[in-house]
Amino acid sequence: IHGRPDHRLGAQAVIGTAVDAADGHPVSGAFVLLVDEGGTERARGLTTGSGTFRLGAAPGTYRLRLERIGFDDLETEPFTLARGETVRRDLRVAARAIQLSSIRVEGGEARCGMPADEALELSRVWAEARKALEATAWTDRQSYYRFDGLRGWQELDARGRPVGPPQYEPIRIYGRHPFRSVRPDDLAYGGWVQREGARGLKFHAPDADVLLSESFLSRHCYRLVRGDADPGRLGIEFEPLPDRRLSDISGVLWIDRQTAELYELEFRYENLELPVDTERLGGRVVFDRLPDGGWIVRSWEIRTPLARIDRARRDGARRQRIELAGMRVERQLVLAVWRTGDLQAAPGAVLPSDVAPVNPPPDEILKRYPPPGDLADDPGG
Repeated sequence: IHGRPDHRLGAQAVIGTAVDAADGHPVSGAFVLLVDEGGTERARGLTTGSGTFRLGAAPGTYRLRLERIGFDDLETEPFTLARGETVRRDLRVAARAIQLSSIRVEGGEARCGMPADEALELSRVWAEARKALEATAWTDRQSYYRFDGLRGWQELDARGRPVGPPQYEPIRIYGRHPFRSVRPDDLAYGGWVQREGARGLKFHAPDADVLLSESFLSRHCYRLVRGDADPGRLGIEFEPLPDRRLSDISGVLWIDRQTAELYELEFRYENLELPVDTERLGGRVVFDRLPDGGWIVRSWEIRTPLARIDRARRDGARRQRIELAGMRVERQLVLAVWRTGDLQAAPGAVLPSDVAPVNPPPDEILKRYPPPGDLADDPGG
């Protein structure tokens, strides 16, 4: 597990290794949670490439809970952690994969009052999507990554066809991931499209923290949908509550049926009350799992309107009509993720020796988007 220890807690820690009970192979990229007697989570982190983990906490009585995408959760019996003590708890995870491939999707209206059997299957799929979203949110809060990527933009016509070639510029960000939304409550109470300045509008996109928030979950209805274009995918479709009047989003979280891993989010804006066609306005967020078990947003894009004012004389009077002239597409693409030395800077912080470097960009990405400028010459850290 990678994270800064809280030195206020003293030297006590819980360490161990998670392995597959069937073959003894390490279980990497799994969340290990330290839960106290009252059921409150006190620490969490991801297992390393060889399944090792380390959690620091105050003295007390705890359980360990392991959550891994595609597998049943595991919880240990209670144990006591004394002051200054290091307790070892190795975890053997039953290799009982959750088979999302067997879930059937029936047609029907997207309403919150769905039948109990459909709600049960939806909860199974959501449980797997939630693990990836929580891992994405956790990775985003770590401070020891460096993200090299591209920020791009392009103009499209009203039918979504490119007007010109896409433009890109390199970005390099240390610490938190460059894709972050505003606070969930700001979107819940202020809407997803908000005025910015005298005449501008700011279109917001959802990150993992927003999708997991109670303010988002309680204001949307959900159902399962098929992946018609790709039968290997299963979708969690969501839409605003019927009485929702503020600007909002609807969309689909797509999950791989075989691995139960979260693939991407497609969304579009609702309740905009703009005098233009808003059907094509929205975006796409693609998730990716890092070799060290963390999850990130690999790429995202958002489509916002470009308006044209048509002033003409109709029926003997001058009238003004606003039309959709086109769209502006903004994109960000993470080409490579590097681990910095920040983790080892704090006294007593230990980076497990089995943590591999985080992944360089795939060859197909480099062919399509050659790193510009200094990014092509700097091998990273």
